[in-house]
Amino acid sequence: MNEMKTKNLSFVILGGTGDLAKKKLIPSLFKLYRSDELGQFDVIGTSRKALSDSEYIRRVGTNINDQEGWDDFRRNIHFAKLNFYDSGDYRGLKEEMLGCSDNRLFYLATLPQHFDVITDNLAKHELVNERSKVLYEKPFGDDLSSAQELNDSIGDLFPENKIYRIDHYLDKELVGNLSIIRFSNSIVEPLLSSDFVDHVQIIASEDFGVEERGEFYDNYGAVKDFFQSHLLQLLSLVGMDSPDQLDARCIRDEKVKVLRNVKIQNTRLGQYRGYKEETGVAGDSETETLVAVEAEINNSRWDDVPFYLISGKNLVKKYAQIYIQFDQSGHETMVGEDGTVPNTFVTSIQPDRGIYFTINTKVPGRIETEPAKMEFCHACHHGPNTPSAYENLLVQAISGDQRSFVRYDEIEEQWKIVDGMDTPDPFIYEPGKVPGEISDFISGSDWHGLED
Repeated sequence: MNEMKTKNLSFVILGGTGDLAKKKLIPSLFKLYRSDELGQFDVIGTSRKALSDSEYIRRVGTNINDQEGWDDFRRNIHFAKLNFYDSGDYRGLKEEMLGCSDNRLFYLATLPQHFDVITDNLAKHELVNERSKVLYEKPFGDDLSSAQELNDSIGDLFPENKIYRIDHYLDKELVGNLSIIRFSNSIVEPLLSSDFVDHVQIIASEDFGVEERGEFYDNYGAVKDFFQSHLLQLLSLVGMDSPDQLDARCIRDEKVKVLRNVKIQNTRLGQYRGYKEETGVAGDSETETLVAVEAEINNSRWDDVPFYLISGKNLVKKYAQIYIQFDQSGHETMVGEDGTVPNTFVTSIQPDRGIYFTINTKVPGRIETEPAKMEFCHACHHGPNTPSAYENLLVQAISGDQRSFVRYDEIEEQWKIVDGMDTPDPFIYEPGKVPGEISDFISGSDWHGLED
């Protein structure tokens, strides 16, 4: 954790009684408090329904398991009634904040259709000052047109250095580690190109369905909920050239260059059996719960290297990784009939966190090879309780570091890719299994680890 401790902070959660506030934001702030990262602070939660401070604290404290220090922390939590569309409620919020720090973070933990009116009212009532930042939860828009309109309307009111568009995958520890491994190790970076790489797989599999998010998910689906944001961001991190510096501007400049050159070659969509019976889902829904994509990056670095991306619900296991398979060495005949396995470079994001290379080694006493892992185990080295993605994001937002947040042009390039995709009718697949419709998707290979 970096040195971001601040003497004063006001953290305002717009949509303060939702799942995100209860499951992620309040627990993350509490962990930062326990690790002495917050200093003096106030948390102000809002919702349309009037609540007392104690009622609000009771609602958002349900996901606090280890309560050591909770009694002290919750004294800094307050509540303000706020209907997003009622101008008078913003005046009430402003009054609530009179005794709080002017170092303000406004977190829009709500649906994107509310972003415009909230932003407009924050500006109109002068709640956003020189020291403020405004954080926008994904999804940011529904398509390219809506994302552009949203960027334009927000950009008219706030400068880009105050705008923090969230993609929580970007600050998972192992995703952040990927750039460091690439650009600080001379044995890695030169190998990541079409001269050496056979193909790349980016996998994000879940072993559960939509749960309580049926109504929301049915309006978005796997393409807009996961592919447009998380998978394309991971692709841009793998595909980017070395930035001049590891700062927000340079990293995001290089990611945009990648996204502008992404071409979709093949798409398959699926829907798990029983999805239409989920709460909040339309009985005749054609929304996809699985997306598999073959893409290419049309530049000199990655020309003709296929990138295979997949995200799906109700598959075999909860699993996320970036798998890079290198070309065969060309010397397989030297080591007997069995030959060698391809070398690989793997970033495991969840559930196991780590990075490893697969190489070929000699079997003792025989002129044969066997694969071996050269592995970095994150938990073994740093322990199991490293900061969560939301803790990292909040730390960076408080300190004004935008590296792990998405810039306006990244968002728009991602939506251009999605808007240009073919969207075939989804096939039906059985929960808990890898669908046969994607088992032959990768030429000459399997989805790594997904079918184990």
